[in-house]
Amino acid sequence: MRPISVVIIAKNEAHIIGETLKSLHGFTDDIVIGDTGSTDKTVEKAESMGCRVERLAWEGFGKTKNKALALAKYEWVLFLDADEAIDATLLNFLLQFPLDDVRTAYKIRFKNFIGKKWIRYGEWGRERKIKLFHRSMGQWDNTEVHEKIILHAGINLRVADGFLLHYLMNNLHEYAEKMNRYAELVAHKYYRAGKKAGWFKLYLYPSYQFIVNYIFWLGFLDGRLGFITSFFSSYYAFLKYHRLKELIESGKTATEFAK
Repeated sequence: MRPISVVIIAKNEAHIIGETLKSLHGFTDDIVIGDTGSTDKTVEKAESMGCRVERLAWEGFGKTKNKALALAKYEWVLFLDADEAIDATLLNFLLQFPLDDVRTAYKIRFKNFIGKKWIRYGEWGRERKIKLFHRSMGQWDNTEVHEKIILHAGINLRVADGFLLHYLMNNLHEYAEKMNRYAELVAHKYYRAGKKAGWFKLYLYPSYQFIVNYIFWLGFLDGRLGFITSFFSSYYAFLKYHRLKELIESGKTATEFAK
């Protein structure tokens, strides 16, 4: 066991969280589940596997993750989503990396899956995020969606060995629903920040996203799935900026939309 806390925000993840927790077996004695209102068996599943479950009010991704961060027992923290298992190489890395180097944070590479199909190329094949850091050296920003870890100046970033196995969704229908949901959230985020929906973002940016993912980032090598994921990247760009345009044209203030 290592003095590293694993922190997971979860809601209605009983169908997948067990696989994530199994992959952490023997790693730490502090796995914190920040449950934001599950109505399935998420809490029971997590507790039965030795996790500490804390009930948290949902305040957007950034604020909620910071509240969960404060509940960690140890200073080193590995942040995971409920559908992100670790592979054997990453587990070995976590069992050995130096805990005294507090001014280094670690990005972890992803293997993203739709169903059982690994997306090797495009934006999903390039994904890596900061997931492991000493909590005295940073915290999450307070944004509602697409939150980021804000690290102190001078922190070194390294890439950990191994992968997170991220099971995005079971099928393309779930994928489409997720794109719609996130596009709405991001549009409101942009609106509150005073961003504009210019001509380029509305009409050229979606096509640009498809071309970058499918051609330049080699999405075509994933075959039909590569075409579909590149299309959804374009579709997401289209949705969020057209929804932003609607919000701007509504004439409402950001405060009115927040109510």
